[in-house]
Amino acid sequence: MAARGGKRRDRTGRRREILQAALACFEALGYEASTIEDIRRRSRASIGSIYHHFGGKAGIASALYAEGLADYQAGLLARMRRARGARAVIKAVVRHHIDWAEANPAWARYLMETRRLEAVAAIEVRLRELNHAFVREAVPLSRPHMDRGEITPLPFEILLPLLFGPAQEFLRLWFAGRTDLGLRQARERLAEAVWKSVQPG
Repeated sequence: MAARGGKRRDRTGRRREILQAALACFEALGYEASTIEDIRRRSRASIGSIYHHFGGKAGIASALYAEGLADYQAGLLARMRRARGARAVIKAVVRHHIDWAEANPAWARYLMETRRLEAVAAIEVRLRELNHAFVREAVPLSRPHMDRGEITPLPFEILLPLLFGPAQEFLRLWFAGRTDLGLRQARERLAEAVWKSVQPG
């Protein structure tokens, strides 16, 4: 049993190494220019191992996107669960968006820039499943505050752009080098602005 568990951990670790190597290659060379051989060299995995786990470069690209999104969403839900009060919940969303990008800059840039990549579009069903699962858990964390009148009762289709849009657009500017404002400074200003935008009255 222990041996099987060890093999499972080894496979998981190798898979993660390949994904991290691919992310580094895509960041340095671009998706189109990166080759399986580039990823093999950086990960030190065999070609057979890469194809076994992912089936090729497109499989790596889609897995990298799905795992990045899942990691981001899991961190956000954990942060929302720890928040106490409407203001804390709203600010947790904005702060996590900035903090996750700061901690995972290559991954954050990849998620922003490759959404329309053919390889990523091929897993649209999987991405919808991730997003629906996220919404199912996030709504109960915010709905009570709406019900108590602490947050303006808005359709989720309007609330989401208000919560994520400002931080996302700032990150686009920051990654492009078009702002001198630091992430920490922007984070608090954005969090306060978003909170004011959803306060009743």
